[in-house]
Amino acid sequence: MHDTWSMGRVRAMLSWGFVRGPAATYAFLGSGSTLASFASVAAIALSAALGAAVGALVGVVTRNSVGDVAGVGALIGGGLLVAWLVLSLVVGAVLWVRGVSPAETATGEKPTGRHAAPSDGWRRRGEPLVPVSLVLFFALMTLAFGSLWVHARQVSQPWDDRLTATTNGTVVTVHEPAWWEKGSGSVDIRYSVAGADYVIETGRDPGEHVLAVGEVVPIQYVATGPADARCVWTVESARSDVTFWFWLSAGCAFLGLLSLIGFLGGRWRSSGRLGG
Repeated sequence: MHDTWSMGRVRAMLSWGFVRGPAATYAFLGSGSTLASFASVAAIALSAALGAAVGALVGVVTRNSVGDVAGVGALIGGGLLVAWLVLSLVVGAVLWVRGVSPAETATGEKPTGRHAAPSDGWRRRGEPLVPVSLVLFFALMTLAFGSLWVHARQVSQPWDDRLTATTNGTVVTVHEPAWWEKGSGSVDIRYSVAGADYVIETGRDPGEHVLAVGEVVPIQYVATGPADARCVWTVESARSDVTFWFWLSAGCAFLGLLSLIGFLGGRWRSSGRLGG
């Protein structure tokens, strides 16, 4: 009798540690409330602070560097909670596949009344495994990253069909971005060719660092038309970004294709067309 009771306690603890507890965490964080977002950040900070306190105590007892041991303790404390959140995501994914809501798993009771309606947003058994929102998400990500890849590819194109030369220009004006714009703004760069001054406008952050007034910048210009020019640093930065944006957009496109296949397959199966 005692052994059976002990095994039941162990099973309950393991269930809360690896299934019901993470499911409850997922249900709380997935509620969409401001409190949930604040609580997750506060919990990580508190866990790191407790780890740092324990590490500092260990450092005092062992006569090691308190700062170093406290830093390790903070990393361990914060890392443990992050690992718990990752486990919650894994449990949530498994529950999604099974068609069981996290709230139902955490409480051990099936939802009734309005909580049992499909409007709660969680997948039920027999419904498509992949939601259409996931397909749309990857489609939007593909468009966003794809546009960045196209832009970087255009900027990085070599001017092999033109006779070009390089010179040094000087940043003369900084244009701060408007409140609705992203980035660090733009700059005007003045350069001289054959005694004539020219000015081009380019991004303030060409990839190396943020440009400031008076800074000297290499400029590539067309020999037959010096007004047609560009910043060398911007071109070099775009060339290094082309591969990154390409693979990122290609990865999103691949995941979007898999999601679309899963969504269509789920709709086909749920409509009763598969297997008669």
